[in-house]
Amino acid sequence: MKIALGQINVIPNKPKKNLETMLKMISEAKSKNIDIIVFPELSVSGYLLGDEWFKDDVCLNFMHFNESLRKASKGITLIYGNIFLDHDINTRLKDKNYHPNKDGRTRKYNAVYIYCDGKTARRLKETNILPFGIQPKTLLPNYRFFDDQRYFFSTVDIAQDFNVELSDLLQPFVVDIKGKKLKIGVEVCEDLWCEDYRRNGNSLNPTKILINNGADLIFNISASPWTYGKNNARDRRIQFLKKESKEKFVPFLYVNCVGVQNNGKNFITFDGGSTVYNKEGLPVLFSKAPYLEELMLVNETDFDSSPKIRKEKSEITQKYDALIRGIQHIKDVLDINEYPKFVVGLSGGVDSSVVAALLVKAVGKDKVLGLNMPTKYNSLKTRNCASQVAAALDIPYFIAPIENLVKENEEHLTNIQVFGKPGRLSDLNKENIQAKIRATSILSNFAAMYNALFTNNANKDEIALGYGTLYGDWGGALSIPGDLTKADIFKLAKYLNAEVFHKEVIPKVLLPDELFRYTEDQIQPSAELKDNQVDPIRFGYHCALINAATDYKKKTPEEIMRWYLEGTLEKNLSISYDLIKRWDINIPEIFVKDLEWFYSQINKSIFKRVQGPPIIALTKSSYGYDIRESILPYENSVEFEKLKKKVLKLKEYKSKEEKNEIHS
Repeated sequence: MKIALGQINVIPNKPKKNLETMLKMISEAKSKNIDIIVFPELSVSGYLLGDEWFKDDVCLNFMHFNESLRKASKGITLIYGNIFLDHDINTRLKDKNYHPNKDGRTRKYNAVYIYCDGKTARRLKETNILPFGIQPKTLLPNYRFFDDQRYFFSTVDIAQDFNVELSDLLQPFVVDIKGKKLKIGVEVCEDLWCEDYRRNGNSLNPTKILINNGADLIFNISASPWTYGKNNARDRRIQFLKKESKEKFVPFLYVNCVGVQNNGKNFITFDGGSTVYNKEGLPVLFSKAPYLEELMLVNETDFDSSPKIRKEKSEITQKYDALIRGIQHIKDVLDINEYPKFVVGLSGGVDSSVVAALLVKAVGKDKVLGLNMPTKYNSLKTRNCASQVAAALDIPYFIAPIENLVKENEEHLTNIQVFGKPGRLSDLNKENIQAKIRATSILSNFAAMYNALFTNNANKDEIALGYGTLYGDWGGALSIPGDLTKADIFKLAKYLNAEVFHKEVIPKVLLPDELFRYTEDQIQPSAELKDNQVDPIRFGYHCALINAATDYKKKTPEEIMRWYLEGTLEKNLSISYDLIKRWDINIPEIFVKDLEWFYSQINKSIFKRVQGPPIIALTKSSYGYDIRESILPYENSVEFEKLKKKVLKLKEYKSKEEKNEIHS
């Protein structure tokens, strides 16, 4: 028996293009005498389509392409994902009862389709409750940016509706392979992440049910986004499935899509990682490379192969790969054949320099324009840096001074009479005018003139703390570094220099030491909107706090204070004690004042974040749609005030190790 896993680039809402890719791979598989070919979850339609799923005509259009795939299955068994709109359920079941989706709309399944030699496959034990050749997804995720429960009806829901056992609906399909009957268990993505789905004190485990019902093989079709460590996490989940089924476990074949999809607020990358697992639940065959389409060939003998060890790229390398793919997704969003042009506000700082370098690698130097817009506050050092970066990247570079525009705007605004009096601009107003002129008046119009897009260069620290100007540098078509802390930016800058360009593209004068200190001849991060301005962010320490505050299991200010009292702050934040001392966080008064400012700034800045551009997701909790925020007032909790009093009674922060040494 020969199997092919079709790891394809699924383009959302482009069924003709996806069908073309699938048909090409099916043809190639037939030429290689493949018996079974399998494609990812929702491979016809794409996964992240938002409320397009509510439109019945859209779903029916996606289903229209099933007929082409059925015909293509002549001579082969075909397994793939598509939507199934159960619009004629009453006719199909000869049932007059009401069977809606949970929202009252037509019932929809995120489903697996199975065709064998041009015909709809049948189950080992057929039931008229489910459509022939269709298996709905059993577990519907409802976290992060997954909204399956908003749109789809699950196998669990169907079992409840018809008052039958779930095991009656999770039956393997029987297909003929070279004259032998093979029982195939099929499931969709989240069905393998079942450990946290509980029923009667046990996991709700579709794999175990399918195996108990006689499945010889399990195929899991997925649209599972990339996160760092995802492959290892998946391997651990398969081990859990093995533990649950014990000696009954069967070979498990996982196929994932590649590419990028978006939900309007986040660009989400899918790196593939298709894998074959043996009867011990250990990986024996991997797809060749992340983000690449591949017809992955599997022989039956591979199921008995020795386990293999994954070779993972470094975290910064994987983030770099995801950023490149995220940028390239713009072409799919715009539905154009070539990459668009990008305009970068090249200030001479490290963020915009990194963005320009990423764009050059993603779309080519001919598609990137650098624009510097100085005022009297922009130093010669930073202007030279901007010029140096443009020269190193070999991109067109333009200088558009805005000092006169700033003065004209200030004069015009202060001359407006309100209640008989001229207006008055605060220092902060004057700073924001510069940012607004750069982004709204210059960058956006310059981009429009050249049929280009302009980027948002804000990092995650700035987005979290609101350190940016709404309707100014908060704008842009895409936030490229929006899920990177400043610490990540520095790592990426060094990586770009050493591993990507193999030369100094990002000037070293912009890169601090390991404690984020700068020498006198270096350039500290600054918005350069007034004299002697430096960013109010404690780099490294605040980066770690942001990671904690936006973690998948978000850490509250109360938890941070408990760590401080326990002496485990640096351990839990994964930073050094030296970094804590570098920012005087070991002084309780400074720690408390900073922590209150930090969390209040995060809350105050929500109204800015909800108006921000989409962000390329790189972590398990990215601002955008991954973190859903309401605009709310903020105040310290009762527990916070209690902990605050305890902290302020300390003379100095001591690590747990130091406390133990003193005690001993």
